[in-house]
Amino acid sequence: MDIETIEQTPDRTRIQLRGRLDTPGVDRIETRLNAALRAGGHGIIDLSEVTFLSSLGVRLLIGAAKLVHKRGARLVLVAPPGLVAQALEHSSLDQILPVVGRLDEAEALLGR
Repeated sequence: MDIETIEQTPDRTRIQLRGRLDTPGVDRIETRLNAALRAGGHGIIDLSEVTFLSSLGVRLLIGAAKLVHKRGARLVLVAPPGLVAQALEHSSLDQILPVVGRLDEAEALLGR
């Protein structure tokens, strides 16, 4: 699992995740993800290169959403591929967090 902060401004942090969001993957990125999201503003997490999402990965995303929500901001998930999208649906996380297909949709939701 790899994490890259693509954009970080006072009102927005955009993060790209790559690989498997399973136990080793979550262990590898959790601290860096939370640190990036603490920087402020809304969060956008691009899941387009995530190949697997376990229940621990779902927990990570819920924790990230709570972290952002405490500041009155929102977290949007972008472009989950097939199996990852299915995992989001099965866990009902897509009912809690906005999940969109493209970056421009995420930016529109956040008012940009």
